[in-house]
Amino acid sequence: MRKIHPLLFVLFCLTACPLSAQSDSLLFDADFRFGEGVYFSHAALLSNQPDLPWEAIDGEMVQLPEDYRVQIDGYAYKDERINPELIPYAISLDGLPYLYVRYDKERDFHEFAGLRVRGALSTVRYDTTVTKRQLMKAYNPLNGRPFRQAYVEREKTLTLVKVLHLRSGALKNLDRTNLLPLLSDDPDLSKALREAKEVTEDLLLRAIRLYDDRHPLSLPAQKMNP
Repeated sequence: MRKIHPLLFVLFCLTACPLSAQSDSLLFDADFRFGEGVYFSHAALLSNQPDLPWEAIDGEMVQLPEDYRVQIDGYAYKDERINPELIPYAISLDGLPYLYVRYDKERDFHEFAGLRVRGALSTVRYDTTVTKRQLMKAYNPLNGRPFRQAYVEREKTLTLVKVLHLRSGALKNLDRTNLLPLLSDDPDLSKALREAKEVTEDLLLRAIRLYDDRHPLSLPAQKMNP
């Protein structure tokens, strides 16, 4: 019987193992699909292992794919042992990831925003409502002096754009100050962004897409039911 040289066997293991690991991972891009259900943590999302299937959730869902939005009216857990106040981190619907962004108390719905750019750096965009207090004054037409004043609350809708560092889960407003540290392992791209005279949202998004192309990220493939 022919014996295998120990060194050759070790080399075979070193080369074969990475191939086996890679076969279970896929490039995280627009074509990547997550397991269907609810994720309670960023770690669960990275491992592509939902904590609960959709069958465990109560509520009425409205999906707005053109706006990358999902709203779930009356979101609740069927299992009474689960804390009803437990907030989901993210959901996957049709394999697409949506991050939890807000709860509308008046209308009792949870809102989730889908990842638009997908890669090591990903982006989300969503609207939020803020209440601002503004001092209003009434002036005497004879002398021009204010004779009455009061604070008035007004609601204003703001559009937020955020960048998600997928490896760490850090979610920050999309601007040059926040993006530069996330590009620190790409000196050329960091320098170009730092030296840019005019920084627009389009420029920041192009920098993110370029970074994702140059720094591909792989995640575990979706596990199929037997």
